[in-house]
Amino acid sequence: MIEGMLCDLDGVVYRAHEPCEGAVEALADARAAGVRVLYMTNNASRTPQQVAAQLRDLGVTAEDEDVMTASQVAAEVLRERRPELLEGGRVLAVGGPGVADALGAVGFETLAPQDVAHAAGSGRAPEIGAVVQGYGPQVGVIDLAEAAYAIRAGAEWIATNDDATLPTERGEAPGNGSLVAAVAHATGAAPLVVGKPHAPAYRTALSRLGTSPGATLMVGDRLETDIGGAVAAGLQSALVLTGVSTRDDAEATPPACRPDRVAATMMDLTDLWRTS
Repeated sequence: MIEGMLCDLDGVVYRAHEPCEGAVEALADARAAGVRVLYMTNNASRTPQQVAAQLRDLGVTAEDEDVMTASQVAAEVLRERRPELLEGGRVLAVGGPGVADALGAVGFETLAPQDVAHAAGSGRAPEIGAVVQGYGPQVGVIDLAEAAYAIRAGAEWIATNDDATLPTERGEAPGNGSLVAAVAHATGAAPLVVGKPHAPAYRTALSRLGTSPGATLMVGDRLETDIGGAVAAGLQSALVLTGVSTRDDAEATPPACRPDRVAATMMDLTDLWRTS
C-alpha cells in the first residue's frame, strides 16, 4: 500500500522549463488517491519557495512545504550534530541562495564567503564553526578558498550532495560533487554528504511525509542516486524513462539494486496507488 511518494524533479516532473510527459496528470491522480507527495531535489541552489512556484507554473499542485531540498537536509543534519552552533556559532554558506536560506530557517547565523574574505583582508577573520557546501551557478574561487581555509581550521564540513554533473540545456556541466572534490583535494578532508543517494536525505524525507519506508514510493530518473538511495533505505522504487537512465541501464544493474518498476512516463505508474 502506497501512502507517500518521494518525487525527484528534473527528468521526472520537468526538463528545463517544460513538464515531462504525463507528470502533471500522474501527480494529480496520486493526490486524488490520497497519496502524500514530497518533491525531493539535490539542487541546493534554489529555495523551496522558488521550486514550488515553478511547479505551480507547470500546473502541479504544490505548497512550499511540499518541497525538500538537499540544503534543508544539510541544515537539519547540522542542527542535530552541532546544536551549540545555534548559540553564537557561525556557518559558512557556500552555494546558491538556497543554502543560506535553509540554514537561516533553522536558526543558524550564516556568513557568505565574500564577506569572510573581506573581513580577513582587514585582519578580522571570523571563526567558522561549520561549512555547508552546495551548488550555486556563481560559485567561484573565493567560495572554494574560504571553504578550504575554514575546514583546515577545524570547521565541520557538510556537502548537500556529491553529484559530479548537473544537467543543463547544453549538456552536462560540473555539479556540486566536482566542486566538493576541489575542496577535498585542497584540504585532504572528506565531507559528510547528505543528499541523494545518501541516507540522511531519505530519513529526513520520510520524517516529513510521516510514512514508513515500505509504504513509500520513490520516483526518479537516475539509477545511481534516486533509485540506489531508495533501495538502500528500504523504499519501493520506480524509474521513469523521461530523464537520464534508460531501460537498458536498469536491466544491467545488479538485481539487488534494480527499481521495482521501470515506466516510460509517470502515468504508467498510476496502478500502484489506484489499487492500494
